[in-house]
Amino acid sequence: MKHISMIVVVGLALLAQPVAAQEQLGTGAPDQQYRGGWTFTPTVGVAETYDTNVALFSRGHVGADDYVATVFPGADLHYLGKRSTLDMGYSGAFLDYRTYSALNRWDQRAKFEVHHHESASLSWFGHATAALLPTTDLIELGGIPYVQNGAKTFNGRGGVDYAINARNTVTQSLSYQAVSFDRPDAAAAVLRGGRIFEAMTTWRRRFSERVAVGADYSFRRAIVSGDDEPFDYHSSQAALDYELSPQWSFRGAAGVVYLQQTSVTEGRLGPAWRASIEHRQARTTFHIGYVRTFIPSFGFGGTVESQDVGVGFRTPLFHARHIYLDTSGVFRDTQPLTGVISDPASGAVEQLPLRSLRVHTIVGWEPQPWMRLEGFYSLVQQTSLRAGGFIDRNRIGFQVVTSKPMRMQ
Repeated sequence: MKHISMIVVVGLALLAQPVAAQEQLGTGAPDQQYRGGWTFTPTVGVAETYDTNVALFSRGHVGADDYVATVFPGADLHYLGKRSTLDMGYSGAFLDYRTYSALNRWDQRAKFEVHHHESASLSWFGHATAALLPTTDLIELGGIPYVQNGAKTFNGRGGVDYAINARNTVTQSLSYQAVSFDRPDAAAAVLRGGRIFEAMTTWRRRFSERVAVGADYSFRRAIVSGDDEPFDYHSSQAALDYELSPQWSFRGAAGVVYLQQTSVTEGRLGPAWRASIEHRQARTTFHIGYVRTFIPSFGFGGTVESQDVGVGFRTPLFHARHIYLDTSGVFRDTQPLTGVISDPASGAVEQLPLRSLRVHTIVGWEPQPWMRLEGFYSLVQQTSLRAGGFIDRNRIGFQVVTSKPMRMQ
């Protein structure tokens, strides 16, 4: 078949949780329990991976498989205070292809996060991440074709939480996202890049310890490289947060999203939905979530309607505390709203639908608090629903990670 099997998706919906994709395919450094003050944590790891499609060729082309050795250093600096927390870190992964050495490159990521309580009713927060990625299948944005092309991403968000009284809380936040691609001239027809600015306001009224209702409003402006005008989106949703039990919780919202008219897009009004269910008990966690809305396409350009399903499951195995299973999956369906986009480099370009699937499974052993040994499997699939538009990539391997926190006076 030329499309992703929905049987696989339904099966994954019982098992997985959305996580940020990364080239070092294990879970990374062992979990740390921080104490008050400053903690510096260096990390180093090695991995060996077999990749069935290193060039991300579509089905029907001559494939290229290879073995990839990975070395990934990292460091984390964490501060835990009475009213503030701060976390910053770097992680890198050097990919060494045994046969196709021209693909050798770095996967690099940096993060910064801060949270401060000014008073019992007021707190503020900020976080930012940046990444240099070797392939586009590692980008957590819709409407981007998977190709062997490097990318740079940045995400930043900051805001304030204010408790009006014991029952009512308001959150105001501003966020910024940007993505750009290597070889812009060669990839201009299918990889545009761009920027998103968003302002979001949420209100919650708590009726009991278990139930809160409220409303969310956001304004988003997207600037897609090569498009003549920005795309403006307004989203309004009624929200419900419900603690079903001490272990189960539900978060959901429903409303509408409106795309303002531009010279290439009619004004559009569509449903906006999101819902998630989470379960936490001892060391076992489960999550399933769904989101539907309008988003910009930083691949072909224009705007798409996006539907995402993400599911996940993590649990100890064999009643052993140090042996675990961690599996996740994300399915995304993006349908174009714009049609044909005018591209200055290559003329008219058809905006294609994309269906994408990511699956990631880890079986790990933590013999010491500072070490993890993991075996992993990763599946990436994408189809444009056109002949020759199906991509399939499988990776399997193992990883060893060591990490040692050091208290700083």
